[in-house]
Amino acid sequence: MVDIQPRYEREFRCIGPDCEDLCCRNWNVEIDKATYDKYTSIECLRPIVDAHVVQTGDGGTAKYARIEFPDSTRHCPFLTSERWCWLHKEYGAEYLSPVCFHYPRVREMLAGMTTPMLLLSCPEAARVVLLQQELVPIERNAADGRPDYRRFVRMADLAHGKRPRRAASGEVMTFSLLVIQDRAYPIWQRLFVLGMLSKRLTEVWESRHDELVTNLLGEYAVIMKEGRLRTVMDGIAVQTAPQLSAVIEVAHRLQTEYGDSGRMQECIRDFMHGICYEARWPVEAMAPAYAEVYERYYRPFFEEHPYILENYLSNYVFRTHFPRGPIPAGQPNTPLTACVLMCLKFAVIKGLLIGMAGHYRESFAAEHVVKLVQCFSKKAEHSAKFLCGINHDLASAGGMALLLKN
Repeated sequence: MVDIQPRYEREFRCIGPDCEDLCCRNWNVEIDKATYDKYTSIECLRPIVDAHVVQTGDGGTAKYARIEFPDSTRHCPFLTSERWCWLHKEYGAEYLSPVCFHYPRVREMLAGMTTPMLLLSCPEAARVVLLQQELVPIERNAADGRPDYRRFVRMADLAHGKRPRRAASGEVMTFSLLVIQDRAYPIWQRLFVLGMLSKRLTEVWESRHDELVTNLLGEYAVIMKEGRLRTVMDGIAVQTAPQLSAVIEVAHRLQTEYGDSGRMQECIRDFMHGICYEARWPVEAMAPAYAEVYERYYRPFFEEHPYILENYLSNYVFRTHFPRGPIPAGQPNTPLTACVLMCLKFAVIKGLLIGMAGHYRESFAAEHVVKLVQCFSKKAEHSAKFLCGINHDLASAGGMALLLKN
């Protein structure tokens, strides 16, 4: 049922040395055995292979070895001074590892179809994804422009028999994309509804009643159409200080664990300046400034450009096959866990952008959003463990609202 496809993969082109960041920096690149054999077959490459290519010893062929970057530069040893790949230049694309050949493109089978995706850790990919006004075309009601939920209501009315879980996952994914683009609700409420749905979905799947998924989606389609949770959500209190505390916690972690990235450090400095951060102050003293810049600068910008963060979430749904993962090591692979992780990443991005909006004020622009999302994705999206240990429970309605509502 995943018949909604993103419009971007064909529009991406690597801009090479003009890129603000380097995908050939900081990451140790895994290579398969075929690529390793190509490298060792070229005599002039042997010194680089001996110095920087290490066999992993895991017994597989896909991750047979890895290219370890020199500590002095943290650049790939094959990177030229002109910021091009020497291997690609001298021998062609067929000598690149699969990781280097495809990045930032990802193509995976999803619900029986090959779905193209882009990783936002690449600045140009982030621009292509975030700045399209209609990244994911969906059916909308002619009267109000809202997503058309009627298909899910009809499916629930016609549902009978047990559906394969993979097919049910595709239906959940399609429904999630509709919810993400329903601007009748503020974006935090859309995520809140997905959180409630994910909790119910986890209970259904854990009890092995997959046949109930279609009815569950029909129920939530009616909830979205008729606004049945709106009064409850509107009545939830904003908790600015605890929200800001969580964002500051992640910001400090980014500073510590991502200290070699000038771009990320610039984003953190802008955030700290925007919220008038002082290490000696309690977070309650900084919360009023955080709330003020949200209202004066962040909120007006995203009311004018609502598609940017919608595109981030839609791309996340496609890339992770929501609601099926990926899940950090040691955590249960459930729809609720997947939704909590998505909400946590969104909340951190939103919180950092609020502070950045306070720094740039009237000059806050899409380029600042792209920069932050790309830097954050380069760390958090490529590390399953990065957000582990953040001391905030989002698994409850109150926990989700704490970090999502402003």
